[in-house]
Amino acid sequence: MLEAFPRWLGAAVLAITVGLFDVAGFLVPIDHSLMDLRFRAQDRQASGDIVIVQIDPPSLSELDVWPWPRRLHADLIDRLIDAGAREIAIDIDFSARSSVKDDAALVEALKRAEGRAILPAFRRTAAPEARGVQVYDTMPRPEFQAHAQVGNVNVFPAPDGRIRTIVGASLVGEQRFPALFALLIGPSAINAQPIFIDYGIDPASIPRISFVDIIRGNFDPVQVAGKAVIVGTTAAELGDILPVPVHRSMAGVTLQALAFESVRQGRSLQTYGSALSIPIAFVLIVVATILFARQSWQWALASFVLGAVAIEGLAIGLQAATPVALTTAPWHIAIGGSLLLNLYGQITRQAQQILQQRETIATRRALMDRMIESAFDGIIVADQVGRIQIMNRAASEILNMPSGWALAQHVEDILPGARDLMDTVMPILDDDHSTPIWAPCETVTRRSDGSEVAIDLTVGTVDLGVGQFRQAGSGRQRTFTTYTFRDITERKAAEEAQQLAAEAAEAANRAKTEFLANMSHELRTPLNAIIGFSELIRNKVFGPIEPVNYAEYIDDIYTSGSHLLSVINDILDVSRIELGRFGLIEEEVKLDNVLESCMGIVRGWPNFCQRRFTVDLESPLPCVFADERVLKQMLLNLLSNAFKYSGEGDEVGISVRRDASGDVVFVIHDTGMGVAPENLENLSKPFFQVDGGFIRETGGVGLGLFLSTSYVRLHGGDLKFESELGLGTTVTVRLPAERIVDQTPGQAKTA
Repeated sequence: MLEAFPRWLGAAVLAITVGLFDVAGFLVPIDHSLMDLRFRAQDRQASGDIVIVQIDPPSLSELDVWPWPRRLHADLIDRLIDAGAREIAIDIDFSARSSVKDDAALVEALKRAEGRAILPAFRRTAAPEARGVQVYDTMPRPEFQAHAQVGNVNVFPAPDGRIRTIVGASLVGEQRFPALFALLIGPSAINAQPIFIDYGIDPASIPRISFVDIIRGNFDPVQVAGKAVIVGTTAAELGDILPVPVHRSMAGVTLQALAFESVRQGRSLQTYGSALSIPIAFVLIVVATILFARQSWQWALASFVLGAVAIEGLAIGLQAATPVALTTAPWHIAIGGSLLLNLYGQITRQAQQILQQRETIATRRALMDRMIESAFDGIIVADQVGRIQIMNRAASEILNMPSGWALAQHVEDILPGARDLMDTVMPILDDDHSTPIWAPCETVTRRSDGSEVAIDLTVGTVDLGVGQFRQAGSGRQRTFTTYTFRDITERKAAEEAQQLAAEAAEAANRAKTEFLANMSHELRTPLNAIIGFSELIRNKVFGPIEPVNYAEYIDDIYTSGSHLLSVINDILDVSRIELGRFGLIEEEVKLDNVLESCMGIVRGWPNFCQRRFTVDLESPLPCVFADERVLKQMLLNLLSNAFKYSGEGDEVGISVRRDASGDVVFVIHDTGMGVAPENLENLSKPFFQVDGGFIRETGGVGLGLFLSTSYVRLHGGDLKFESELGLGTTVTVRLPAERIVDQTPGQAKTA
């Protein structure tokens, strides 16, 4: 099936190509050439119903003037009418004015013909050297038209320049005139559709009389009695010579007579074009593809020749018996293309087979030298008794011994204990389940200088049949063992160093965290004393402060101590979180109370009045199972950041509501300075602060967002930052639905 697919694909492409070429007209020249061959194969005689009166060299010589006086044409018409000619067509230009006497003589002759005379009309172009394309319509003079029929003598060459078809009527000026030959036949021939001229009719068999013989009366009236007569130039020097198939060139009057004969004998050939040729071509491609696939190229070539001969024989016979001209070019292309595709396929397959054979031989010869020698891993191949047959460069470098010295040595001398691996480790099968491979293991071996080297060793076996590798004097199958290994000394040392470094870093980090926790405890005791005593003095418990200036200092001591205690508490929380010792005191918490408490604190901040503060809360808010202190601290940290990193007139807002999944969602936003995208992922890291003079003015040690993130995660929720530099920041906190105690949904309210 895989071999047949390209063949049918090629057949499909060929069929499409033949169809496109035929529709586009690319095969028309071939069809015309084949039609010409069929014309040459015929010898059909003229019917004798039309006679050509030739303006030939003898006539020109005897009358010795050109153009002839029109009285001669008038005399010609009278003599032919008297002889009994049925109709007379004169293929001579009568558009110009002549002498009055001669024109009058011609008018009188046309009157006596009583409408049986036909004069030509045609369209011609200017000389090639004229500028632009100029078209001239040539008509007989009006006085002549009044007493004669007008016949169109225009012909239109095919793309190859030869006249192959003719139409029974075409335009001259704005009027459609019947063709001259069609008027000689009758109304049935007057048709605007082109017809093929049958060049199989011998033009020499058409009766001919010299013009001068008619004028001198040297002809037998029987020759023209009851027949159509066409008068025109046949002398080459007068220039009315047209290129045609088969005969190369032909006088215009002869071409009109041949068109007359084609229609009169029912030989106006018809073609059926693509409608018939393309379907038959497709069938021939299918048949030829199947036939040629079963034959050798010699028989396929013979079948093609026989097929081409049969097609043309059929076309010649049909064209000889009926006025049908088959367009056989697509059929020949179909069969020939199928033959070429078949030959190409056979040549390609043979070339591939030859190439594969050569590559197989070359691969077998170079397998050990090129592939094994270029490997980065050390490779040793030993026969079934353990003697080393191959040792590549990498193995030689790892073991620090010449590969030539190791050849024929026993593998145990080079890799002690390697063969024992096959007995102690369970083998696995490769992809085709036929060759066992022992899983890699780490071991230590010795180099030739006695130093040890750690290696990662893999063992496998290869079976070579009789035809692949034959031992001298033996025809049995041989089994080889491959030992693949790499030096992992540096890797082992790096792993040990990395392990030691990781352990040291972990120990240092834990020591730092424990130190911070211990120091926080140590610092809180004196700080509490400082804050407590400063508060007693500040509140004047034991009397007024003397002197009064000390009151300001006491306030500073109290404020600074409280701030320092807050920082130490944050550091203590960070230490507990990192050590895993931070525990939540969980209870049922009313979010209304938490938010009211937070709002009271926020409204007491010094910069509250400089911001536009908005609150949007769902009513009523549910109760949640959480640590109330931690929840408040988380919200205050986020609101504090929003106030600190926004300026005067900026908006700071908080909204709380439940989403469709039932989670409680807190959104704290501000329209302040915002955060650059590259810093967003660092916001939740401890001690991280965005650089900038504005931020440095706000103070803080960079623990608020880290603690807020940790608090949320301890409650099973998540926290997300969204920010754009210069436009503000939005923080979304989500507490899971399972934390909600009161599941009754509420209505939103805005404060």
